Amino acid sequence: MANIVYAVGGPNSNYDTVADIPHSVWQRGSGDESSNTTIQLYGGTHTWPQEEKAFHNVTVVGMGARDAVKIKGSILLGTNGSNVAGGHNFFQNINITATTSTPAIDARTPASLCGVHAYDCRFSGGTFAIQNHTPIAKIGATTDFYDTHATSVERVWSDCTKFLSCNANVMAISSTGAGAWCTPPVNTQDETKLVGKVDLVYAAANAGNMTETVVARTIVS
Repeated sequence: MANIVYAVGGPNSNYDTVADIPHSVWQRGSGDESSNTTIQLYGGTHTWPQEEKAFHNVTVVGMGARDAVKIKGSILLGTNGSNVAGGHNFFQNINITATTSTPAIDARTPASLCGVHAYDCRFSGGTFAIQNHTPIAKIGATTDFYDTHATSVERVWSDCTKFLSCNANVMAISSTGAGAWCTPPVNTQDETKLVGKVDLVYAAANAGNMTETVVARTIVS
């Protein structure tokens, strides 16, 4: 599996800013599913370009202590033309302040599977922490986690207006979000299509707003 690592904003980095990263870096995996790209962000505040990027098997990871890496502006995963995102994309150890009226991480209307997976992240200021409208029909039928879950969050905190807006197969563990924890779905989806599991923490007003399997639930105000 070919993984290339690019550093941004640190000593001897490949790029000074995220805006300097060329289109070819984001889309490396679009023609080769074995090609993965890691973007290492070094400490400080990084202004995220407000244009769609062709994420495809990209990991964005903050280097250093929790909350050392701050992102100003929403991360937009492309849905049009040459900027279409796909594969599985990971966000780790970053603190995102979203653009007003926009989800912090936004995969709005992907025509194919576009995985969005966040770990040890903090989100604020947006309409949702993550919006991912990957169609249910594009989720694989295998038992591999990343083939069967379009969106996953673990150890994530959010004070965005609502937590998630995802159409298909969600795994949420040890995470806290304000507002509705996932909206939509429609009420007819069964638990194999959209699942919240284990230790999900959310506001009392959210109870019962989806088909859910929550093994351990803590209600917070």
